[in-house]
Amino acid sequence: MRCEHARELMSLMLDEILTPEQRRDLERHLNECVGCRAEWKLLKTAQRLIATTKPAPMPYDLVPIVMERIKAIERERTKAHSLLSIFRTQWRWLAAATAPIILALAIVGVRLRHNSNPQPPESIYWSAHVTNAAEVAAAPELAPISVALSSLTFAGEKQ
Repeated sequence: MRCEHARELMSLMLDEILTPEQRRDLERHLNECVGCRAEWKLLKTAQRLIATTKPAPMPYDLVPIVMERIKAIERERTKAHSLLSIFRTQWRWLAAATAPIILALAIVGVRLRHNSNPQPPESIYWSAHVTNAAEVAAAPELAPISVALSSLTFAGEKQ
């Protein structure tokens, strides 16, 4: 038996929950191993001392001392929570104050961008004329519309 396993069995033997076979194996190991035998004697002595020692009397003022410590801890938690709630309130106020500003800036940006009226590249106009010519060839009934469209000057087109 290994010493680690014997230590586990020693604890179980102190609690008197070993099987007869485990007890024989542990006793055999204790007869052979000097270190485990010394540890077993120490454990038995500690168990006897604990069992025979009378409990110490409780101080008469223990309950008020413990209750005061509990109240102090609760006060600290409440104080920390109230500080945290102040910060949360300030962040909410800040978010509520900045939301309309951000919305206004977004609207102004969209309007400025929409009013800038950028000119598309000239290749788009050329492709529109080619497309009109192709549509006239494919569908002659649309020729009047195509001719009307081709007579219009497109933005950026030279006359």
